[in-house]
Amino acid sequence: MVQAGSERPRETQPGAGAPPIEMAPDLSWMDKTTGWGIRARPDFVRGGGLTINALNVGVYAEIPDRIQYRNRWPRGAYPSPVAGSIGGYYLQEKHEQWADCAGDVYEEGISRRWSTATDIPWDTAHGLPDDVELAICQLATELSQQGSVEAEVVSGWLQNLSPGYHEVKLYLATCVFDAARMFEGYRKRAMINGGGMMLESPGRMNRQIMETFSGWSQTVLSLWFVRGALQLTILRYLAAYGPTQADRELAARIIPDRMRATAYALDHIRQALAAKPDQKAAFSIWLTNVEAAQARDAADPVLWEALAIVFGGGVKGMDRGMEVVRRLQRDWMRAYVQRAKAAGLERGDQLIRPFRELLQPPGHTTAA
Repeated sequence: MVQAGSERPRETQPGAGAPPIEMAPDLSWMDKTTGWGIRARPDFVRGGGLTINALNVGVYAEIPDRIQYRNRWPRGAYPSPVAGSIGGYYLQEKHEQWADCAGDVYEEGISRRWSTATDIPWDTAHGLPDDVELAICQLATELSQQGSVEAEVVSGWLQNLSPGYHEVKLYLATCVFDAARMFEGYRKRAMINGGGMMLESPGRMNRQIMETFSGWSQTVLSLWFVRGALQLTILRYLAAYGPTQADRELAARIIPDRMRATAYALDHIRQALAAKPDQKAAFSIWLTNVEAAQARDAADPVLWEALAIVFGGGVKGMDRGMEVVRRLQRDWMRAYVQRAKAAGLERGDQLIRPFRELLQPPGHTTAA
C-alpha cells in the first residue's frame, strides 16, 4: 500500500514511457515584416503630434495605385498566403476613393469635438412668434432628414472601399458621425418648443443620393457638390440670420463639418480626373442628372417659404425675407458652380436652365 502523500511509482504514472512532446516554438512569423526599424515621429513642427499622416514613412509612405487584396489586409503588413477574399471591398483602385487631404481632415474631425447636448445654448431657443417657430421647425425637419440620409449613404459605402486606403475610411467614419450629429441637432431644435417635426421634403434628391450605384465618385458629386453646396449655404445664412442664439450657434458649429466634407470631395474628384481624364464626360453627364433631381425638389416652395419667414421675422415680413432667400439661392448656385470648376468640371452651358436662372439678377430672363 502506498502511504498518503507519497509519490506514485514511476512505472504506473499516466504516459510513462511516451516520447516527450516537442514544445519548441515556431517563430518564423517574426521575420514577416516589411518595415522593421522604420519609426514614426510626432509632427512637432506643426504641433499636430503623432498624426495618421506622420505614420507614412519609409515603406509605409508607398500608397499603391491598386490594392490587390480583397480582405482586411492592413497597408504595409506582410500578406498571409492563406488569407482569402472575404467579399466586399470591390473598390480597389486608388482613384476611386483617394484624396490627399483625407488624413488631415480626419485629424481635424476628431480634434474638433462638440456636443449638441452641451455646446448649444438651448436656453436661448425660446420666445419666438409661432409663425417663426413653425418655420424653424420646417427647416430643422429638412436638415435633420439630410443628415440622416448622409449618415446612411456614407456608412453603406464604407464596406465597399478597400481598407488599404485607411486614411479615407477613417475620415469617412467621422463624416458618418458628423451627419448623425446634424440629424440629432436639428431634431432637437424642432422639438424643444413643442413644434415638432414638420413636412418631409419631396425626397427626389434623397433618392438620387441613396440610389447612386455608379460609383463612390458619383456619390461624392451628388452628396457634396450639388446638395452640399445648398446645405452649406443655408447653414451660413442661418449662422448669420438665425432668429435665436441657439439657431445661430447650431448652424455655426456644423459649418466646419460641412467644409471638411467639401475639402475631401474637391480633392477626390480632382485626383480621380487626374488619374482617369476620360471620366470627365461621364461626371458631367452625371451632374446634369443630379441637377435635375435637385431642381425638382427646389421647385417645391416649402423650403424657400420657411426661410423667407425666418429671415423676414414672420409671415408679414415674407417679402423682405424672400429677398434674402433670392440672395441665398444665387450664393448657392455660385458655390456649386465654383466647386465644380475647382474640381475640373466646368458647367457653363451644361448647367440646367433652372440653375442658370438662379444665377441671374432679379428681373432677368434666361433664354432657353
